[in-house]
Amino acid sequence: MISKKIYELKEKMERYIEENNLKAGDRLPSETALASLFEVSRPTLRECLKVFQKEGILVTINGSGTYLCDTSCHLSNTINELLGTGDLIRLSGYKESADIVEIDLTKPEEEWRNIFGLDKEEQVAVIKRIRKADDKKVAMAWNIFPEKYIDYDEIKEKGFGKSIFGYLEKRQGIHISHAESVIQALNPEDIYDHVAGEVLGKKVILMKQIHYDERQNPIFYSLDYFRTDVITLRIRRERKEC
Repeated sequence: MISKKIYELKEKMERYIEENNLKAGDRLPSETALASLFEVSRPTLRECLKVFQKEGILVTINGSGTYLCDTSCHLSNTINELLGTGDLIRLSGYKESADIVEIDLTKPEEEWRNIFGLDKEEQVAVIKRIRKADDKKVAMAWNIFPEKYIDYDEIKEKGFGKSIFGYLEKRQGIHISHAESVIQALNPEDIYDHVAGEVLGKKVILMKQIHYDERQNPIFYSLDYFRTDVITLRIRRERKEC
């Protein structure tokens, strides 16, 4: 997770790029000039530049300088950190939007009952959302909630606002602390995977996620689909010495 100081510097640099109408291939001022402009140390600036580089927004060429990449609406995120899709889109410099295209109360599938420990009579809300970056479809999800964790009528009328995490904290007093995630290819025989492929295209990957609160209670389950030609999901793997 990046520090508040780096996050604030990153926002300032994003505004600088936008206000100066910098395009792909344009070179940024030198590190010394940027550090002076934003009144930060060069080590702090370099740490911020590394964040941009990891996101594929900037590239530094030794002996030449730092250049703005042709992102063409390409988003990058390390999945070591639990970051919502909307945050990923916004932090990458794009306008984010989320459309709820379906919402239903229904009896849970067996997998969902097992995840939440529900009786057969208890209902779940199944919410289908499409995520856009600058009006371009980049992801979609089915979010499954036990009915007790959301106000179904309110969500149906107004949606979640900027994020599910924010909604749960402000409206339900629930803080999502972590998620258990599995990444897998799509199964064309699965109805959810099939629909995601129709909406997003052929280059799609699925991330199944169970989101927990601080007391280890499973709060909601997600089937998150990402366009792999637009979104890169990265993970850091460290070697353990035997």
